[in-house]
Amino acid sequence: MKKRLKRRKRTLFRRYFKASAGTVLGAFLFFGMMMMIFVAGQWWTEKVNTLTENARNISTSYAAYLSADSEESRSFLKTTLNIMCQATVSDYFISDLDGNIILCADEKSSVCEKHSELKVSQSHMERAVSGGFSDYATMDEFGEGRFLVAVPVKNNGEAVAVVFAVEDAITGLLPYVSSILTAMIAIMFVALILVFFSIYRLTKSITDPLSEMGEVTTHIAKGDFSYRVNINYKDRDIAEFGSSLNKMADELAIEEKSRRSFVANVSHELKTPMTSIGGFIDGILDGTIPPEDEKKYLGLVSNEVKRLSRMVVSMLNLSKIEAGEISINLTEYDISKQLFETLLSFEKRIDDGKINIEGFEDMGAVNVRADRDLFQQVLYNLIDNAVKFTPKGGTISFFAANDSEQTTVTIRNSGAGISEEEISRIFERFYKVDKSRSYDTKGVGLGLYIVKTIVNMHDGIIEAGSKQGEYTEFRIVIPYNLG
Repeated sequence: MKKRLKRRKRTLFRRYFKASAGTVLGAFLFFGMMMMIFVAGQWWTEKVNTLTENARNISTSYAAYLSADSEESRSFLKTTLNIMCQATVSDYFISDLDGNIILCADEKSSVCEKHSELKVSQSHMERAVSGGFSDYATMDEFGEGRFLVAVPVKNNGEAVAVVFAVEDAITGLLPYVSSILTAMIAIMFVALILVFFSIYRLTKSITDPLSEMGEVTTHIAKGDFSYRVNINYKDRDIAEFGSSLNKMADELAIEEKSRRSFVANVSHELKTPMTSIGGFIDGILDGTIPPEDEKKYLGLVSNEVKRLSRMVVSMLNLSKIEAGEISINLTEYDISKQLFETLLSFEKRIDDGKINIEGFEDMGAVNVRADRDLFQQVLYNLIDNAVKFTPKGGTISFFAANDSEQTTVTIRNSGAGISEEEISRIFERFYKVDKSRSYDTKGVGLGLYIVKTIVNMHDGIIEAGSKQGEYTEFRIVIPYNLG
């Protein structure tokens, strides 16, 4: 069991960690790609601007040379071309309007051997003369993968030549990108280590509580309600979830305790009358009970059978109510009359206990809109409790009244009362008040639960009040809606 839970814990942790780490790594890679595209674009723009600016400077110098037509200006122009070619790793040269190279950075002659064989295409010349251009050259005369910038040389407003600047894009870009990429990789490596550590801690802080909750729920599913979740977590949501799970376990533990108590009570309640019934019948059959006493003992058997019948009816009603099989048939009738008629069924017990009855002498007709048969169970159970817990010579008081909005029924009996702790649980299923009382040996704790359920079905409320040593009171309020 422990090995399986540990394996599940590792699997859960591994799955969350992989998902989180993969998401972060993917985000870093995407960011890196976008960064490289941005850097390459910036480098491209900067390179074109530099080449264009240098080509314009050379164009200005060449125009000055044409105006001066001196050896000094020509020497200065050659020096400028040579310095720019070396400083920028670019190739600068000047062509005439026919595309023939007339000047380059070669110190010995106007045009070196490489440029003497180069001729600029007519399409490039037309674009250059019309105002210049910058492009990524793919024409045969300049080769593949090169930056190309063209600036016209003007004399008296007319284009007389063109300055070309050419640079290998890959050769220039790779060192630049490589340096940026190296720095980014170093930064991302450090960042990823910190992020993975944070993800590890975060994932562990999530999966550990989940694994613990899984272990607790596994024990609860097997009927062991002693396990609880540690709720001392920093994350408030997880702590609240753990607290809810513990509350559920507490409720299930109470429910299980009630269920076991119910089974024990039912077993006892069924065993006792059946034993009595069997003993009385055997006594009659074998002659132990004299013939003149048979009627008396048959009466006792009849009472025990009725008691069993009431118990079975209560359990059947509970089952039907919880299954939603009982529907409400609302009718308008006099509930004060129903109270009195129900009280008559307890006449013998009331006379035997010398119990005083109060409230009916001043009670008139009180109309209520409810299900007559269901409310018969409510009143029977409440009066049964009142008679059961009223001491000899005590009093049971009844009150019923209504107005345009609601009908109120109150049943109060004198007696020992109920403690505050017990009265808060009095309507729970299978709960029996003060099991130590000798006069509370009958019943299985379903009566008041059924009462509350039926009252709730009528959108009403039932409240219990008590003062220990004096009285216990039940108050029912039902909406008076005749629509």
